[in-house]
Amino acid sequence: MVDNNTLIDRYFLGEPGASYLIHDEGCKILFDVGYSDVFIKNAQKMNIHFWDLDYIVLSHGHLDHTWGLTSLIKYYTEASIEKIDYTKPTVITHPSSFLAKKVKGLKQIGSIISQEELSKHFKMKLSKEPLWLTDRLVFLGEIERKNNFEAKKPIGKVVKEDFEEDDYSIDDSA
Repeated sequence: MVDNNTLIDRYFLGEPGASYLIHDEGCKILFDVGYSDVFIKNAQKMNIHFWDLDYIVLSHGHLDHTWGLTSLIKYYTEASIEKIDYTKPTVITHPSSFLAKKVKGLKQIGSIISQEELSKHFKMKLSKEPLWLTDRLVFLGEIERKNNFEAKKPIGKVVKEDFEEDDYSIDDSA
């Protein structure tokens, strides 16, 4: 639905974020929601609606993958107002995805919607363990870091109850 590149012959919008619509075995999955409402605008250009999503999978809790949640809540609220039937999808993500995150002077680079608030609008399934979405698609959960190139430098800080720790993106999944 959105990434950093666009096809100029179709005039889609791009942004520093990601969102992909995946169809598999009758299951519809929105993988990430980008930074803004751009994924919805691009979907509308393709005559795609999100009224029958099964899952919203969040790869991790940074702004370029989660801040579009506010736009998706508005999208479903407007559908309710207009009496459009829709399926309430299940959000699947790592339990740490909703912790506050910050980096170099930016107070918040994590999700701006709390887990509690999101659960008012969607079903929730938080997991560190793999979850099968279809016979061929699996949410991997927390991925063990085994290679030298994996998350060796922190991306800012994760804010936990009353302390901060380095953010090694343990919530990063696929």
